[in-house]
Amino acid sequence: MKGERNWVARSLELLMQVSLGAILAMIFLLVVLRYIFHTTIIGGNEATQVAFVFASIFAAALALRNDEHIAVRFFTEKLSREKQNVIAVVRWLLLMSINGVLLVYSIVWIRQTGSFLMPALGLGQWVAQISVPVGCGLGFVYSASGCVSAISAVLGRKRV
Repeated sequence: MKGERNWVARSLELLMQVSLGAILAMIFLLVVLRYIFHTTIIGGNEATQVAFVFASIFAAALALRNDEHIAVRFFTEKLSREKQNVIAVVRWLLLMSINGVLLVYSIVWIRQTGSFLMPALGLGQWVAQISVPVGCGLGFVYSASGCVSAISAVLGRKRV
């Protein structure tokens, strides 16, 4: 999966790039308006924060897809290939579990608080909150894929 460039990953990369571009443009515009024209765009800071949340979620999902998540492999690198493969299965199962639990609880969270309005934009908070179940859902799928690859490696079909 690491080498393939599917449409979901390309879409996530594009959305992340658009989000980061929007953040950069909005911050530049807000600074110019504030310090040169002594005005601002109402809701500009909130819009920037929402774009940052989405960019972060997309980046986290892509990191899982590419097996670039946080891992300390100092000790596992000293083990045999077979033991490393078993640990990889456990690692992917833990990542699946974490993403699955967060997915379920984030939906409950949105149901309880998503209708509250953002102060400046006047949008429901669900607009920003929806990024959590989307990111966790993608993380779950990517972790499941990594787990399948790791199980294949344990069974001797390929190396992780």
